[in-house]
Amino acid sequence: MLFIEWGDYYIDMQVQKIGLDEIDTDNNENYILLLCAAIESIDELSSLEITKIPTGINFRIAPSVPLYVEPILEQILNLNNMLGIKLILSKSIKNNSTLNFEISMK
Repeated sequence: MLFIEWGDYYIDMQVQKIGLDEIDTDNNENYILLLCAAIESIDELSSLEITKIPTGINFRIAPSVPLYVEPILEQILNLNNMLGIKLILSKSIKNNSTLNFEISMK
């Protein structure tokens, strides 16, 4: 469980980081905080898994209820469009009720 104080905002959703250094870049940490806030605004009981892969970073979001998949996806797309970040989305979002996307670091 990740508990982060960010100003007056507390993130207490379940976040697991795999393969990321303890001291990561400020940009990556700030992006993760913004992503957590966007997800928590819809479903504070969801879980987020962040995995470092050779070509970038992979994110897997498991909402607590399948009903939240569409609103969380909309929040993620809005956030990344606002930041100018291109996502590689998984094609099996509706089948398994999880959101998988990748951000390329190339």
